[in-house]
Amino acid sequence: MDGNCTNPRQFSYQVLARATNNFSEKGKLGEGATEVKILTKLRHENLVSLVGWSCNKKELLIAYEYVGNKTLEYHLFKETAFLTWGQRKTIARGLASALLYLHEERDEQSILHCDIKLDNILLGSNFNPKLCDFGLARPVEDEEESGYPTVLTGAPGYLAPECKKSGKATKESDIYSFGVVVLQIACGKHAVENLQRNGVKIELKLVDWVRKKIATGENISAVADPCLGLSYDENEMEKLIHVGLSCANPNPDYRPSTMELIKMLKY
Repeated sequence: MDGNCTNPRQFSYQVLARATNNFSEKGKLGEGATEVKILTKLRHENLVSLVGWSCNKKELLIAYEYVGNKTLEYHLFKETAFLTWGQRKTIARGLASALLYLHEERDEQSILHCDIKLDNILLGSNFNPKLCDFGLARPVEDEEESGYPTVLTGAPGYLAPECKKSGKATKESDIYSFGVVVLQIACGKHAVENLQRNGVKIELKLVDWVRKKIATGENISAVADPCLGLSYDENEMEKLIHVGLSCANPNPDYRPSTMELIKMLKY
């Protein structure tokens, strides 16, 4: 729907049905009621805007602004799509800006997104990224930021290793997921690749693959997205991959803050 409305409002069921082609799956972003509570308090150019909602019997229907350039997942992996190096840098910086806002710049409680992945990143007409689907998002509960327990349903490859043990989401776990996305932007690969070796199925995480390549001294071109050819700045690619690996550090204490991320991406 048109995102020019600054204040979210309630729509009738019939209005939403007409506006969404009878709730076509093509325009569906997610399910759940948490988004209304969270998104009514958020305003940022790199977050999808809540236009309104409708309550119908036991259903809560949520309407977002229309973002017409599909998802980052689509543009990285569909054969007919292509992202230039400049567009990739814009996307990484925009996402970092969205995280800075959620974690540090709000007057109220900080917000944890808890589900950062390619499918939850929409691209606007100028490939300006919009983080969406706040169904798992949670406020940071206290000043000690000890983490908020959440259902661990994150997509494979994006979930920070400490979350599997603690069952808690933190700012650092959001940073980890962001790091995986950054590596995908640079390398053009899935977060997890399912491979077969000697008849045995294995899962190869992008984070581990990139870290091993860099540790063994391979040229940056060995991990850069081959779709880019030579149309990228090698120093910038190296810096972007460094950002991704820093964010995806297995030790949460060594991951950069969102403020540090903004500085790291200024090149």
